[in-house]
Amino acid sequence: MNNFIKYSFEKVIHVEKLITVFYVEFSKSFSNDGERHDFWEMVYVDRGEVLCTADKRKFVLKGGELTFHKPNEFHAIRATGDTAPNVSIITFECKSRAMRDFEGKIFPLGGEEKALISMLFREGTSTYTLVDPKNPLLQQMQRLEGAPFGSSQMIKNLLEIFLIRLHRSEGALAKKSRYHYKVNGVDIPFPVKEILDLLEKNVYGSLTVAEVARRLGKSESTVKNLFSLYRSGGIIHYYNSLKIEEAKRLIREGSYNFGQIAAALQFDTPQYFSMCFKRFVHMSPQEYKKSILQ
Repeated sequence: MNNFIKYSFEKVIHVEKLITVFYVEFSKSFSNDGERHDFWEMVYVDRGEVLCTADKRKFVLKGGELTFHKPNEFHAIRATGDTAPNVSIITFECKSRAMRDFEGKIFPLGGEEKALISMLFREGTSTYTLVDPKNPLLQQMQRLEGAPFGSSQMIKNLLEIFLIRLHRSEGALAKKSRYHYKVNGVDIPFPVKEILDLLEKNVYGSLTVAEVARRLGKSESTVKNLFSLYRSGGIIHYYNSLKIEEAKRLIREGSYNFGQIAAALQFDTPQYFSMCFKRFVHMSPQEYKKSILQ
């Protein structure tokens, strides 16, 4: 009697077609216009960092990190200008539902994942070559003569294994944690936007640099360095400027006297409020009140 049970293989991630697989070294000033296509693109930064565009959002991808662009998502890549990045890109067709888990995420790779992706790209570049190496983002490649035995299947298997391992990982970051924003014409990363939002939401509070750092889970030096990407002068100087702008609005409304406004905005004394007001507005609160058109 035959008591053997034969199990079929579950296909949680099935890669159907390969479009390109290549490794490229960009200059520190590299940029491209961007593109859109109906298949997946996986971008891995080996060294340096790049600024990725995904539809209308921009985010930084650092060395040792990987991200995906889903089908029909407009995307572009450029160097940040600080370093000349090395990037590995593979584009492929896969309709498996599990791929949805990769949307909107950044994956820092561990040692085993790096070893696996190295095998994947080594196999890929020994099997295919770009038609025009000077234009790697055009998605055109051709098979090499004398490619290793079973190399096409090896690429498929390695890619599927890599994707399954990535799906199991728990260290993914949300892309929004790296988004760039335009604030008053300045292109800033999400951590700087977090600082600005915290200050604006607490204009009636009394924040210190130490308190800002504590609330954001960062060191004081990190917070100061991040803020310097937006403007010089320091966090507290900017925080006081927000308070004075709010004071101007309250004065125009005419519902409170200067002492009440100073207390509401948590200036230590009315005299300190007047001093700060004059520093930013170049006139005293009383002079500003008289200048308001009725």
